Amino acid sequence: MRGKLSGGKNEILYEEQDKAQMYKNTNGIKRVPMNFTTIDIALAFGMLLIGFLYWNLINPLTLGFGVFLFTVMLCMVTMIYFQIAGLRQSKESLVFLGIIILSSAIFVLFDGVLIKSLNFMFLSVSYVYWVCISAGNRLDKRISPFIVSDMLSQLFIVPFANFTGCFSGIRQILLNYNRGKGILGGILGILVFLPVLILVISLLSQADAAFESFIDKIQFSVSESMLEYLRDIILGLPVACYLFGLLYGNRYKRGIGNITQELVKERVRAFRFAPDVTVYSALTALNLIYLIFFLAQAGYFFSAFGNSLPQTMTYAEYARRGFFELCAVSGINLAVIAAVHLIVKRDKVKILRGETAVICVFTLALIATAISKMGMYISYYGLTRLRVYTSWFMILLLLLFVIVLLRQFKSFQGTKIAVISCICLFIVLCYSNVDGLIAKYNIDRYQAGTLGTLDISVFYELSDGAVPYLYELYLNTEDPVVKADLKEVIKWPLHGSYADHGSFRDFDLQSYKADQIRKEI
Repeated sequence: MRGKLSGGKNEILYEEQDKAQMYKNTNGIKRVPMNFTTIDIALAFGMLLIGFLYWNLINPLTLGFGVFLFTVMLCMVTMIYFQIAGLRQSKESLVFLGIIILSSAIFVLFDGVLIKSLNFMFLSVSYVYWVCISAGNRLDKRISPFIVSDMLSQLFIVPFANFTGCFSGIRQILLNYNRGKGILGGILGILVFLPVLILVISLLSQADAAFESFIDKIQFSVSESMLEYLRDIILGLPVACYLFGLLYGNRYKRGIGNITQELVKERVRAFRFAPDVTVYSALTALNLIYLIFFLAQAGYFFSAFGNSLPQTMTYAEYARRGFFELCAVSGINLAVIAAVHLIVKRDKVKILRGETAVICVFTLALIATAISKMGMYISYYGLTRLRVYTSWFMILLLLLFVIVLLRQFKSFQGTKIAVISCICLFIVLCYSNVDGLIAKYNIDRYQAGTLGTLDISVFYELSDGAVPYLYELYLNTEDPVVKADLKEVIKWPLHGSYADHGSFRDFDLQSYKADQIRKEI
């Protein structure tokens, strides 16, 4: 195939390499020499702008509307590039695109930096996997354990194998024009000399009022705006190179190599060095320890089901200690199950499945007990962020161990169910408005008389999502002390209000509504 780009007196022809021009390096990875069509070069220039916008639109302290706007632009550029390259969106890739849109909308609708930070990481990984699906470069056409290999390849190998492609494409087009070298040299000279230019303009502005007035009239803030733009341009260069490398590498399968399912399976089999007797003996000893532990501590662990409390402990100590025990035991069990299934030779698969099933049963019993204790704790003290997040985490663990347990008795797509379930649970957590839920739950129970006291200090930790519920109680309560405390909480946003930031990049609907309430107060 040929791509043609005309400019001035020169006509540049870019010819894609065919299979005969491919070569293999010492690792056996298929490499294609970098040649750029018109659309590749347009993508390179576009990625420079995208890299700049990444830092200009996204404020890591607020993660507001700018994240949504950047995501929409990046997805549009990706779809246009793949569409021109002849890569059509499949049904599954459209599903993941929908997940990306749902995830990015959270930054516009809700406040709360913790959830937004976790969601930003989820959004980034989802985009990379969507690119992989759109280009048809997965090892398995369905969600399977090969997803781990796909993600490692897409996050690290493909982008960095093509990391220099962005500047190589721009350099190629510029050097083929008569004045290309001069243009390239001029751009580099300006970028290198730009700090000096900014310093000189700043000093001249301070030295002469007329020049300062002229600068102000054209809205050219040397001391702040230009330095911020320069920062965003410089920091945006590696982002541009990474994203270009990801898209270019997926289009031409450059950097993906000759990795196949069989090759991955062979490498996994290479780790299976542990003798069956050694592994199964260790698992049996571990299960016996868990059995003795549960028998010895049965009265303590299962007292939560009867809503009773050990005499020497408070509700806070009882629930908190149970949670940390859950995390430790569940983490150990997950690590043991993963390690055993990786290293054992599997000559006796039935024994391995039996030992794994027993570990899952013990873990599920502990999780169910911990959930009961947390429910008892919430019934006495109400909700906090930590209690909500730990409860969600326990439900997630419960689901994962149920899948692992069932997988020992029947063959099904456990990885697919686990991935879909985790995505759904995370989206539900993000859209549940955790901070608003906490405020509403505690206030409703306080007004109903089922919660002894209303802990106002808890509300100071919440985001603007809780403000409408606090304001409603502020208007309805007749207790002057509660009214004064609620007013202070409402007037004291945890991370600063949208009005304080004053930029569309930081906008989210909950902060906007909270600011309107603060103005009324």
